[in-house]
Amino acid sequence: MAQYVLAGVAQCPNYARAEILADDLSINLPDFKVHKIVLSDGEWKAWLKETCSKHGWKHESSPLVWRELVDRGGAGTYLGGWDDFKKMTEHWYGYSDKLVPALVTDIASENKVTHQQNVAAAVKTPVVPVRVCIVGAAQSLAYSLVPLLFNSCFTEVPLAFILYDAKEHAAALEGMSMEISDLSYKELYSVTISHDLKAAAKEADYLIILDPVDTSLHPDRFLLLKATNTFYKELAGSLKGSLKAGCKVVINGYKGCLGGMLLQHYGVNCDNVTVVMALDEQRLRAKLARKLEVLPCDISDITVWGNIPIHHVASPAIATVANHEGAITGPAEYNKTVFEAVNEIDWECANVDARNERDSQILSTTGHKSNMAAALAVYRHLSVLVGGEQSTTMACVSEGQYGTTPGVVFGFPVAVSGGVVQIRELELQSEKVRELIQLQNNQLLVEKQVALGECDDVEKALEMVEKTLWTILETPKLQRTIEEKEAERIAAEEAERKAAEARAKEEAKKKAEEDALKQAAEEAAAAAAAMEEDQDFDEDAE
Repeated sequence: MAQYVLAGVAQCPNYARAEILADDLSINLPDFKVHKIVLSDGEWKAWLKETCSKHGWKHESSPLVWRELVDRGGAGTYLGGWDDFKKMTEHWYGYSDKLVPALVTDIASENKVTHQQNVAAAVKTPVVPVRVCIVGAAQSLAYSLVPLLFNSCFTEVPLAFILYDAKEHAAALEGMSMEISDLSYKELYSVTISHDLKAAAKEADYLIILDPVDTSLHPDRFLLLKATNTFYKELAGSLKGSLKAGCKVVINGYKGCLGGMLLQHYGVNCDNVTVVMALDEQRLRAKLARKLEVLPCDISDITVWGNIPIHHVASPAIATVANHEGAITGPAEYNKTVFEAVNEIDWECANVDARNERDSQILSTTGHKSNMAAALAVYRHLSVLVGGEQSTTMACVSEGQYGTTPGVVFGFPVAVSGGVVQIRELELQSEKVRELIQLQNNQLLVEKQVALGECDDVEKALEMVEKTLWTILETPKLQRTIEEKEAERIAAEEAERKAAEARAKEEAKKKAEEDALKQAAEEAAAAAAAMEEDQDFDEDAE
């Protein structure tokens, strides 16, 4: 079987004529095959020189036509240019060129545009993945979080994960990297393990800080604040000047608001720092759902104010509930305010619970931390930053809204668009909520002072925190909670002191018994030796 090869310049009129003629023949003659090589004017001369040199031909103009025996191989048989191709088709097939010059010019121009488009399409656009750096990636929370990020908020975008943690967690990170690869998601671009935070954060589009500091590690509040300062001071040393413009820093942790303030204190640009409040929002939604006998998804627009997790207030001031059976009911799309449904003015203030209370309940029941709910909270926070939301809640840097101190990282109702977080201005319905906001604002300022060591006296620091908590708002439940926790701390210290004394007495008693036994053994050995010596003396005397 023969195949004709037609090569030429895209905008060449003679190439356009030869192409139309060859296409017509291939359509009407099943055994007539044509292969086209289209080149730009700049590529033509070099290509023609190389091709002619390779085959031993002499040719100068566009197009170039030759014949190949497809089923026999060979170097090909030179035919010539447009005039030669036209004569061949007229002689063997009875075909002639019938195109008018104007049409030929249009076809040549179209060929040029098409060739340029094909060249542009053939150039692969560099793949630019979204780089997500997870600080504290060896934690079980990260293990639960990563699978949620695939096929979700990062739609049709390749994801490059950077797993950062200390060197002692290298084996855990290696295992996690293997499992991420085993997920086989099409969005996965790469997984990198790093023990150098400065290098890991340098190219990150999203930096997720999984703060490991909590009351399980530091039950004493003063030491907890000191540990928080140590953790974020080390982070700031690596992040300062390393984050690229536009990088979104997301903090999830027990003292996340304080952590954001400490990063700011140590020189990290905190314009794009936000703290996850979604876990507390989820918990209040579930609590309201149980009270109103609806599903948690029926409740929307919960706002978590302030400093998580100590005595924050999750407010349903603008929240609505659907599918609620009450005095006022309506169709499926009918929503009523939560205040109408609950019908308790002080409900939100009566349900100010610390996060660690719920965490300890889950830990005692299941034997592990609430990683499933916490991972989903981080994912929802990221989804809002990526996709936007008109009404949600998260902590960000205050500019003085709602009477807060500029610079504090505080939980607010926000709207997010294009990755930009805007604090929403709402009319607060409850005076108690205003007071609680002010309480937490002052509490955050005191926590920062204690964390930075501006008050080195432990007792004085604790006194400052206690005084701040309750000279501003004398809420019986807050006072009762503080007193109970303080009593628990004192009782624990007393129990530990008594246990230490008991251990010391037991060890002293045990040592005295061991010394007595040792002395008795030594005396018995000495007596036996003396008796043996007497026997030897008697025998010698006889």
